[in-house]
Amino acid sequence: MGLKMRVVELECTDPLKLAEFWSAVLDAPIGPGADGVNIAPRGEQEMRLYLVEERAPGRPRSRTRLWLNPAQGRLDVEVARLTALGAKVIEKRWTNRSCGLAVVVLADPEGNEFCIGSSDHEVAEAVRRFEDAGDDLEGLRPEPESTGVVRIDTP
Repeated sequence: MGLKMRVVELECTDPLKLAEFWSAVLDAPIGPGADGVNIAPRGEQEMRLYLVEERAPGRPRSRTRLWLNPAQGRLDVEVARLTALGAKVIEKRWTNRSCGLAVVVLADPEGNEFCIGSSDHEVAEAVRRFEDAGDDLEGLRPEPESTGVVRIDTP
């Protein structure tokens, strides 16, 4: 037996305003909810993002983060699109610098943090390069004393 994930809930001061941001991020329509606003990504029948008004203003918000990947294209292009929508870059980390794979931590207009990882296309391309016998695999080994995550300072 197991559980199905149905909803990720974010508390916010203005659910409708924040829903406009997340609707653009996920390219998904805004719908009504019992005490908030629903955003159901296209093609998803059950999984939803649910935005509700803060239940206990002043209480620290959850450190839970959504992890998203570009459906198409490149991570840097998607990060540029999200910052144009109002997201703020918090941190950029390499998951594998040699392969060019990364994760970017962003915050929505109300400060809720979320992560965007390299796209499936970027990962597949990195795997292809890694598996290509003609490539120099020396550059794909972890650096000495590396945790695999490198912080990149952002302006």
